[in-house]
Amino acid sequence: MRPSLRTLSLLAVPALTTLALTVACGGSSSSSATPTPTPMATGATSIILTDAPSDQWSAINVVVTKVTLRNKADHIKEVVAFEGASAKINLVDLDSVGELLATAQIPVGTYDAVRITIDPASVILVKADGTAVPSAQVHVQGASVMVGLSADLVVTTSGSNAVQLDFDLGHPLFLVQLPNLDWVMNLQIKHRPNANGMMGMGQLMFRHHRGTIASVGTSSFVLRTEHGNDLTVNVDAGAWFFDADAKAVGTFGGLAAGKNALVSLRMQSDGSLWAVRVWYGANALPGWTPEGHVLGVDLATNKLLVSTSTGVPRAIAIDADTTFTFHTSQSLGTGQAVLANVGAGFKVQVVVKDPLQIPMHATSLNIQRAVDGGVIKTATVSSFTYAHPVVGDRTHAYGSPFSWWYLGFPGLPFSSSSAFVDAVTGAGDVRVQGVSDLVWNSGTSAWDASTAIFLPVALPQGAVSTSYAGGQFAFTFTNSTAASQTITVGLNTAVGMQPAVIEVVKEGSIITATPIPVSDWATKLVTPAKTRVAVVPKPDGTFAAYAVVVFTGF
Repeated sequence: MRPSLRTLSLLAVPALTTLALTVACGGSSSSSATPTPTPMATGATSIILTDAPSDQWSAINVVVTKVTLRNKADHIKEVVAFEGASAKINLVDLDSVGELLATAQIPVGTYDAVRITIDPASVILVKADGTAVPSAQVHVQGASVMVGLSADLVVTTSGSNAVQLDFDLGHPLFLVQLPNLDWVMNLQIKHRPNANGMMGMGQLMFRHHRGTIASVGTSSFVLRTEHGNDLTVNVDAGAWFFDADAKAVGTFGGLAAGKNALVSLRMQSDGSLWAVRVWYGANALPGWTPEGHVLGVDLATNKLLVSTSTGVPRAIAIDADTTFTFHTSQSLGTGQAVLANVGAGFKVQVVVKDPLQIPMHATSLNIQRAVDGGVIKTATVSSFTYAHPVVGDRTHAYGSPFSWWYLGFPGLPFSSSSAFVDAVTGAGDVRVQGVSDLVWNSGTSAWDASTAIFLPVALPQGAVSTSYAGGQFAFTFTNSTAASQTITVGLNTAVGMQPAVIEVVKEGSIITATPIPVSDWATKLVTPAKTRVAVVPKPDGTFAAYAVVVFTGF
């Protein structure tokens, strides 16, 4: 789902320093010291986490313990950019904001990959309906993942860099349910390059940081985050302050060392951080975050439910003077009538009149990301419709420009709406699913679809009914009508276009997941192997495998 990124609040990594050692020589009347070594040249690099959204989970909590950068010239060398043990992140919250994990001084050089390590015991899964998966039913395969960079990271003493990494929650192999109803997590992470380099960082909204004020300067302050990360935050005339103690708009002068703070940040092209909004107080701040996903809209009472970092939704009241914007700058209007243009799944940032009031009343509501998705019911050359059994179907005209692609292949977009229409096909339980980013059309006062991403359709567990041959196999499963359904699943063997094919093996209490190379497909994808598949539609009416999982020992 959206081009933003979803992420965490983490421990900061201390800047790399060089200690100068003085060594005394022997002799009673004279001594000499070795020359002071030349300090290692370093450059600033920020690590930013985001994620592709998922509507199947309300929380996927992980603790990132370490991030290292791999030296391109010597793959044995990895430089630590972040290390900690208490940085808990709910990946679901990172679909329209970035988590600034760390800003560190990295040795000058060229790096071609990033390794991310998580604590397997820290993983907590909560389904969209609020049901938590027992920890004993969660298995993590590959807690340390090396992610290749699509473009080399070149660190210099005079430049600033940012590496943005996307946890791909929508990937069907990120979380796989086993035949015994356990879940296996296979980290799917990709580098998200910014076409505009550091210039593009100005458009990225970061997740709020909570902590205490460590020190205050003439036009900046140092925020010590709740996980120990010190961030230097610059302040200009555009920053907005709220004094939580006085319950009134505050000022930069109200900041003082030791006060609690909640800070919204933006990054400039030189890597510097600037305050957007700052809530502060001598007393503990309310446990709320200004951004969240819209879980529901009640037009009768003019309220909406917004998700929180605690997992408990919060009611926000809309008043006659509440202003609405999209991407900060585009106005949607003022007042309760505008609430009709806000939908479930939208990512919003709310400024409230009093964070202690119940319910909170919104001064302003900025839509960071407008999104729609689900089963694509119909499509024409001018518009298409998502089916909504509860709130009703929603039809969107194609935005200008409009592009569509398959999840995981954003570099291969299509612009033909007629080909999109041809791809919207289905058979039985293979219902075409997608997700779209929306843009506000001021002329029609409606949301148009700027993108459409076909999501893999994960089918129930079944079996290989015709062994793999000639690039395809037959898969049979019991569909939602309790009938047996068989589809032909095609597998692309082209390098870079191959589906993910893995084997999950259970030996006693040990569960392992191993990729199956193309050369072994013919020996593993054979009847009657227990299997799960995820497929995507093609314009010719057939289905292609996006992921295939073979179960052995269950």
